Amino acid sequence: MKKRAYILLAALATAGCNYLEIEPVGQVIPHKTSEFRALLTTGYYAYPFGEAQSYTALLADEVGMIDAGAFLNAGDVVPLGYNYTWQYGSQMQELPYQFFYQSIFYANAVIENIRDADVDDAGEPMEQILGEAYALRAYNHFQLVNLYGQPYNPATASTDRGIVLSGHIDIEQQFRPTSVGNVYAHILDDIARAEALMSLERQPDATRNYRFSLDALTAFRARVLLYMQRWQEAYDAAVTLLAKYPLVDLNAVSDKTQLPWQAGSTESILALDRPFAAANGDLRRACLLSDGIVSLFDTANDLRFNYLQSKTIEGSEQPRYGVNRSSSDRISIRAAELYLIAAEAGSYLPAELDKARGYLLDLEARRLKTEAMEARRNKVEGLDAEALRREVADERAREFLLEGHRWLDLRRTTRPAITHSYEGSAYTLQPNDSRYTLPFPQSAVNNNPDLNS
Repeated sequence: MKKRAYILLAALATAGCNYLEIEPVGQVIPHKTSEFRALLTTGYYAYPFGEAQSYTALLADEVGMIDAGAFLNAGDVVPLGYNYTWQYGSQMQELPYQFFYQSIFYANAVIENIRDADVDDAGEPMEQILGEAYALRAYNHFQLVNLYGQPYNPATASTDRGIVLSGHIDIEQQFRPTSVGNVYAHILDDIARAEALMSLERQPDATRNYRFSLDALTAFRARVLLYMQRWQEAYDAAVTLLAKYPLVDLNAVSDKTQLPWQAGSTESILALDRPFAAANGDLRRACLLSDGIVSLFDTANDLRFNYLQSKTIEGSEQPRYGVNRSSSDRISIRAAELYLIAAEAGSYLPAELDKARGYLLDLEARRLKTEAMEARRNKVEGLDAEALRREVADERAREFLLEGHRWLDLRRTTRPAITHSYEGSAYTLQPNDSRYTLPFPQSAVNNNPDLNS
């Protein structure tokens, strides 16, 4: 075992991710595989599951109004107003940049040392733990590059600015951003390493499906390949899992703990994130949907509309809508996403176009009233590839409402103009606006000036 003390930290270095200012609360040098499992569990918990993407709902076109009265602490709304109006700077609510790197730190500690561990009676193969560490590192890097790196463009990814890659622990390392292409290559390499090591196809129950499994890894790979516009590979990865994770039919669901977006659902593949937990759950209550997003719903036939809640706002003639979700809901990857990946990727593959339409309809048959499906089927079956992609984009907006997908979907595809009204003024994000990529947080730059070099 390397003579290096990997520490269960009270606070890991800073947003600059240079591992300085570490304050140990007792050094623990793992010797057994079970101790490395505990170290990796700390890495899962270090991942900012409550804030990883929650605040991006304010950047996209999902939110039409922030209800300041929904915050227990009225001061919390002030920085969020800067996010909502794309005024990036020291006054905005920072997204949790440094915590992604804290999670990566723990994953790296496992990767670099577990092969020297003594196998104990925990009954868990060392390779499974190591594979999960690679997967967790990849997942953190993917989140980071899709917030702070340029959108993936196959033609320019090799030169577009990405983020800092943290592939090993070295306190002397110069942490400078690398290209988007290098980041994605590293993510795919980590996924491949994880796949070669892991043996557990799926986690046994909802208490453990925050951890990666082979199925979660395949689903995550499908998402990465979709973002990279590698259509055939994304399509193939998505369809391999469809039979294993049945869609919940909202026409027949009776158990309210089995809804599609809950960790105990048959659709749940990876349940690490808690997208409605930000700001102690107050953000969920404060985000009222935009008219544009509400208009995407067939309110008479879309059963998901029943899971919105109306709210009367003083001075507004019409009720506003928010999501009726719990701050404890855990959602990262679920079966519905795989159907929509297959539909979107398949729209670019002439030989799969009919099946792509079918995957969209398979999902909608479980989300719309049965009597609405004949008309819906007639419409979708007549769509050409481009029109199908537009329908898939709208379906993703309805299906993943405030779950953290919309901002990433807009920036990887059309990057349209968005206008928000706030405190009597209008603010506009222009088409292809540079603000579709977040600047590195000022706190991170202060700790690591090389970020902007």
